[in-house]
Amino acid sequence: MAILLTGGTGKTSTRLAKLLQDAGIPFLLASRRAETAVPSRMPAVQFDWLDESTFDRPFQYSFPSGEKITAVYLIAPEVSDPVPSMNAFIDFAAAKHGVERFVLLCGTSIEKGGYHVGKVWQHLVEKEVEYCVLRATWFMENFTQREHHSTIKDEGKIYTACGDGKTPFISAGDIAAVAFHALTDAKSHDTAYSILGPELLTYDEVGGQSLANRPSTISFDANGTAKVATKFSQGLGRHIEHVRQSEAERVQKYQEHGVPEHRARLLSMLEIGTAQGMGNWINDDVEKVVGRRPQSLDAWIQENKMVWQ
Repeated sequence: MAILLTGGTGKTSTRLAKLLQDAGIPFLLASRRAETAVPSRMPAVQFDWLDESTFDRPFQYSFPSGEKITAVYLIAPEVSDPVPSMNAFIDFAAAKHGVERFVLLCGTSIEKGGYHVGKVWQHLVEKEVEYCVLRATWFMENFTQREHHSTIKDEGKIYTACGDGKTPFISAGDIAAVAFHALTDAKSHDTAYSILGPELLTYDEVGGQSLANRPSTISFDANGTAKVATKFSQGLGRHIEHVRQSEAERVQKYQEHGVPEHRARLLSMLEIGTAQGMGNWINDDVEKVVGRRPQSLDAWIQENKMVWQ
């Protein structure tokens, strides 16, 4: 058994690779830049979702003990419609190389047969292969990358169009832990999990208070929901505030930080969905699969606080 990890430079694939490496399970990271982009001492191959001539390359890789790829972790490319290329690769991997299991990562807004990779999910079911779909909420790691990283570090601000919406943020490490089981457990899961964090969080801060006057404990809104900016303020020891933006302002802000327009519009739309209550719930799917509760945002901030220093 060997496992192919697409999105080889991504937040979850690199963490999943480390779990597989520690467990002694052969794996191969697939990315457009191959070995030049992935963590050192990890095997990689050049692969491009939009170039079918690269589809066979992972299967030509020589594993140390002659293992064959039997499972694939699917991360969609950042294009407006990833479905044709993803479904074509699934068909190729299953028909030509006998791949038996596929694990698809997507967002909580995705439904089977619906928009974006919802049609990839439907394709997996219709092909009757072993599968699992991981419907993950907003990543904690988003705060360390692109716009959020620089605005938290340099401005003390978090910009969103999420309004009063609540989100159960999840760490990439917890997503990787669930994916590890979905890919390696003897029995296929053949289901979809909603991969959610342990608490509902709004982005808002206690308005207008300086750090010196802020209470020493995390603040909560009227519904008992903790506030992200407050957690960052206390975790970093300085005032961090949430700045509310319109959908149009979010698209512009994302683009200012290098996000392609189609991706900026998608992310902004999802933020508006959060403001409207999409994803306003928690569950125990992570604990059921991996045997422990997912990491809290407080603990994650403490682990990563040097990023914003």
